[in-house]
Amino acid sequence: MKKFTVLMLVFLVTLCSYGQESLQLKLIKSSDLPNTSKEHIYLLEVVNKSDNSIDFTIVSKATNCELIDPANQVELIKAFIKVKTNQVFESANIGAHTTLNFYVKLTRKIDTPLGTWSCTEITIINDKNGNTSNTLVIKSHIPDPKNFN
Repeated sequence: MKKFTVLMLVFLVTLCSYGQESLQLKLIKSSDLPNTSKEHIYLLEVVNKSDNSIDFTIVSKATNCELIDPANQVELIKAFIKVKTNQVFESANIGAHTTLNFYVKLTRKIDTPLGTWSCTEITIINDKNGNTSNTLVIKSHIPDPKNFN
């Protein structure tokens, strides 16, 4: 019984250590602009916790906002911009034990209905083995100025 318990413990520790993501995604700064602004910019950070450099791709998609009627949800235009060069990108390389900051620009179309919401899900994928980082969801409100008091 003791051998079985030790074997199970070793198995669980091994499983947990391999289950850890090598890339971590963090929101560093939210948009300072008022909700009525056409575009919002967020500062995000990718952290490489591994001992190797990693090629990665940013994946984003519109997702359902919890507790909001799907009829009141819209999709925003997304762009990922390098902080240092202001170039649009979707994939890059990050060195071992380093961080990379980038902006997420969310823009609404001119004909976007007012009084709606948008939730954008962002994940980082390791190109080599397909492992993913944690997922961030940015929830945006497109207010209707008629409802302001």
